[in-house]
Amino acid sequence: MVLYWFEFSNTPFSFSSFWDVLKSQFLESFTFDMRGMSVSLIILGIFLGVVSGLFFITLRRKNKLIGTQQQLLLRDLEELIEAGENERVEFKSSIRYDYFRKTTNRELELVIAKTISGFMNAKGGKLIIGVDDDGSVLGLEKDFKTLKHKNRDGYEREVYRIISTQLGHEACFSNHTSFYGLNEKEVCVIDIEPSKKPIYVNDTGATTFYVRTGNATYPLTVKEAVDYLEARKL
Repeated sequence: MVLYWFEFSNTPFSFSSFWDVLKSQFLESFTFDMRGMSVSLIILGIFLGVVSGLFFITLRRKNKLIGTQQQLLLRDLEELIEAGENERVEFKSSIRYDYFRKTTNRELELVIAKTISGFMNAKGGKLIIGVDDDGSVLGLEKDFKTLKHKNRDGYEREVYRIISTQLGHEACFSNHTSFYGLNEKEVCVIDIEPSKKPIYVNDTGATTFYVRTGNATYPLTVKEAVDYLEARKL
């Protein structure tokens, strides 16, 4: 308001005159004639203060709730790993890095696709990557080094590329990735929903039907797949 006063008046600007005008405008706001505007500004200030306070309180509570939920999820994950592999849980050391050959092995991507399809053709489940068969947490560091984008985003894109290439684009919508820190190492968890339609793995032009049974994934012949799908409808 003070700046507008200088702009539309013929008074030359100076710091002393600026403070004089500012002081006079401030005092004028408390006069009888300006009481309406003053009250309005006070009410507006109180309202904005209350809204801001409530916003930050809500945000703080939300962050605290998210932190608590993450701790619970992490505890659940630790319990899953401790319980070992079963009909709904599978461990994989990596998606590309071969710990036996000590180098990148793209054939491991097909193994990941087979496991995911097996879960989708059964009851769904969790694929935990970065964990050895015996439950030892290996982390994703070596896998990260095989990627162009060596971070979680790059890893997630690679997971969905494998799913899309081997199982089809539609299968991506039934898989959800998340990352957790365990023993100062990162692991990736893929939550896999069961599919209403049969999911086939595209392996060098041939399509194969896999299903999760117990703690392993098995390929079925055409007849076995037909019988299995018919039985699942019942």
